[in-house]
Order: sequence, then structure tokens, then C-alpha cells
Amino acid sequence: MTEVNFYTGVPDRQAYACRLLRKTLGAGLKTGVWGPMRLLERLDQTLWTFDAQEFLPHVLVKPGTPTLLRERTPVLLSDRLEDLVGCQALLNFEPEPPPELERFERVLELVSTEPEQVAAGRVRFKTYKAMGLAVNHFNLAGGASGGTGA
Repeated sequence: MTEVNFYTGVPDRQAYACRLLRKTLGAGLKTGVWGPMRLLERLDQTLWTFDAQEFLPHVLVKPGTPTLLRERTPVLLSDRLEDLVGCQALLNFEPEPPPELERFERVLELVSTEPEQVAAGRVRFKTYKAMGLAVNHFNLAGGASGGTGA
């Protein structure tokens, strides 16, 4: 069964996404990031610069990205879910829950403090709960409320 981890009160989604991807990489999870291309392009740039001491292998998947590169890279960024087949974890930057989310062991949700983010996050949280999924919540602004992390 898919486990969903919600991180709320995130002051900077891009920076926190880098930290979370470092954690999933350390756990040996192939991770896909799904969202609008403009956000993924920013994340791609942030991943190159967020820590001068390490590199997180990743690829921004676009039409024509070689299959071998996608297969061998542990972090894939794409605006198309079909590009993320084979990923164990999914970091969702879309406002809606992903379709066919049961193909992922974990779905990670980052919710900033912006009102529209909070509202969309609440809807996704309720949707996941209504689906009967295990949902963990981590409030970065005020501590953890259930669960253990990525």
C-alpha cells in the first residue's frame, strides 16, 4: 500500500525538495518529481547549486531523453507521469493527487505557507485519507504530528 508523507509549513519548497531528494537517494529509493515544467526547471537548477559539497544525480526528462539515462539516474524530473514508471517514490508538485498512485511505494507532498498551497494541500490530504492510504503529517512550522519522515 502506498504511504503518503505530507510536509506542511515548508518555507521554501525548492530548497526543501532538495533536502528530501537527498534523503530518498540515501535510502536507495528511485524518486520521480512530477509537476509543471517551469517548477521542474527551477528545481533542476536548484539541485545543481544547493550544496557545494555534493551532487544529487538527476535528469530533467524531456522528449528525446535517452532511455538508458532515465534508467540509470536515481532522480527524475518530469511533467509526465509516464516518464516516471519504475520510480519507488514520487514527489508531487502538482495541485492534484497523481492518478494511479498505487504504482509508487511513497508519495511525498510539500505544502508551503501560501494560502493557495495550504488550501490545495488540505484537499489532497483529505483525498488520500478517503482512499484509505497511510498518511503521515510533518508540520515544519510546529513539529511532527505522526509518522517518521521520507
